Amino acid sequence: MKKIAIVIIAVVVIGAAAALYFFVLADPSEKPEIRVEYSPGEFFTTNVANGSHRLLKAGIILVVNENGLEEMLAAQNARIRHTIIFILRGLTEEEIRKQNQDELCERIITELNEMLGIDNFVEVLFNDFVMA
Repeated sequence: MKKIAIVIIAVVVIGAAAALYFFVLADPSEKPEIRVEYSPGEFFTTNVANGSHRLLKAGIILVVNENGLEEMLAAQNARIRHTIIFILRGLTEEEIRKQNQDELCERIITELNEMLGIDNFVEVLFNDFVMA
């Protein structure tokens, strides 16, 4: 009988703790983060800056934080590609070798958001990044 009472008390305490979290402590305004991947095209291929005879090939996926932007992004795809190509084209061989990928991703995100007047680009994923 004593064991049954302990089990019942434990279940009640656990249930009360769960109810307290879900109904009092959990922030109802917290929404799950939306992450939609958008491909602006298969690859970006451009020459490397400063008279180099090398080419840079990059496969890029852009991540946005809102559903329903696909149509707008597709309509602006030429401008998106143009911006990314000019960022990549401006890199020298030395920058490509030493470039912190996080800094390059932040630059792409910032310039795309500014160019389109939005704040929805949140991540850049590289599928390929090769200098030949």
